[in-house]
Amino acid sequence: MKIFIAANPTDAHLLCELLKQAGIICDVRGEGLFGLRGELPLNDDTAPYIWLFHPEQLAQAQALIEEYTRPAADSKTAAWRCHYCGEMNDAQFALCWQCGKADQE
Repeated sequence: MKIFIAANPTDAHLLCELLKQAGIICDVRGEGLFGLRGELPLNDDTAPYIWLFHPEQLAQAQALIEEYTRPAADSKTAAWRCHYCGEMNDAQFALCWQCGKADQE
């Protein structure tokens, strides 16, 4: 049964491996059509997806998929002030863009 439609093959494989680590038997399918997008319609039928082999694992798989697709916690997306120079930095920066120091140092 199809349980997750991915945006791209990489995303499908990452999630599939995460599910496999939890003992869920699944596979990535449909990735061959991904390269033909543009020639074929851009819809869920041409996107890679994860196929679940044992329906009794559906609830466990859905819980992991929900966790995987949930946005990062607010604390990880908040801007931070450098303790060395006082500059405000966006959350995606591990180093201060002004002085180059890590916030954790």
